Amino acid sequence: MRLVDAWPRDTRVHRVRFEKLKEAYVKARYSKHYRITEEELLWLGSYIEELGQAVHAICTERVAYLESQCFSA
Repeated sequence: MRLVDAWPRDTRVHRVRFEKLKEAYVKARYSKHYRITEEELLWLGSYIEELGQAVHAICTERVAYLESQCFSA
């Protein structure tokens, strides 16, 4: 749920920008016609940073949990 919360979806603009990110994953690599504005890129960058921090926290917690299970057995 924390990953979902890291990315806003409450407005049309938020949903459109998330779609832009998904497009970038494929189109930016394979199409020379893909375009993104500086404003879109800056906006996406801030949320990608937040998403990355959430992923790091979740993974760190999970590794700690697994290690505790391994050492307590």
